[in-house]
Order: sequence, then structure tokens, then C-alpha cells
Amino acid sequence: MALAAAQVIDALVTRLIGATTAGSRVYPSRTWPLAEADLPAWRVVAGEEEAIDLAVIDATRVNEHQLMVEARGYVRAVADLDDAMHALAEAALPALFANPVPYGLELRGIGRDMSTEGEAAVGVITLRLAARYFVAPTTPGAIRSN
Repeated sequence: MALAAAQVIDALVTRLIGATTAGSRVYPSRTWPLAEADLPAWRVVAGEEEAIDLAVIDATRVNEHQLMVEARGYVRAVADLDDAMHALAEAALPALFANPVPYGLELRGIGRDMSTEGEAAVGVITLRLAARYFVAPTTPGAIRSN
């Protein structure tokens, strides 16, 4: 059993596979560079667990975690790079937020970046997400429902 945060990332990766033009190129924490031939692609990575609060479920003390997640969509386009980034996000959002919405997922922001100014051909659109789940500190891989 994996740490709860890793399970959340895996669930989001599963939702993105096949939902956008990236197809199966959706990676949980891929750190090596993506070649142009590998684009479009997504990286879904866990960030900080910004809030961990005490909660009680069925008389058991658990921690409520709020995990920050970044889903980064990488695209290459020699013209209309912004449009390519927006199209990738437009396809990803309905997949991520399809019912039932996993782990109380919330969209917290969208960022855009290009490799260089002027003749940039590679862009990254970042969906900043927050997920909420409950685990007991003694069983960090067992997610509890609320």
C-alpha cells in the first residue's frame, strides 16, 4: 500500500490518461526532460500538505490532509501556443472533475509559462489543485472516507 498522497496522485493520473491529446503520456513525478517527440504530455506531482488537522471518523482520531497538487500540461506549437495550452487544459478539467469528484478536489489556480519569449515553441499550463483526505498517522496508506 502506498502513502495516501501517492494514491491521490495515481487516481488523478488515471483520470487524465486518454482524456487529452497527451493520450497515455501522463506521468506521476517524472523528473527527466521530456523530448519534443514526447509532447503533449502531463506531469502530476504532489506538493505540500499545507494543512493537517485532527478529525474524528467513527470514534477514531484521524488527520485531515489538504494536499496541494500540480498537474502540468506540456505542449509544443510553433503558432498559437497559448491556444494549444488552453485546449490541453480544457480537455483535462472535465476528466479531473467528473463525478464522483475524487478527494474533494478543488481547482485553486491556473498558470501558464513558455520556454522563452518571442519564438517559444514549448508551453506549460499548470492546474493547481487541492485534494482532501483522511488518514490515521499509524496507517498512512489507508485513506478513510469522511
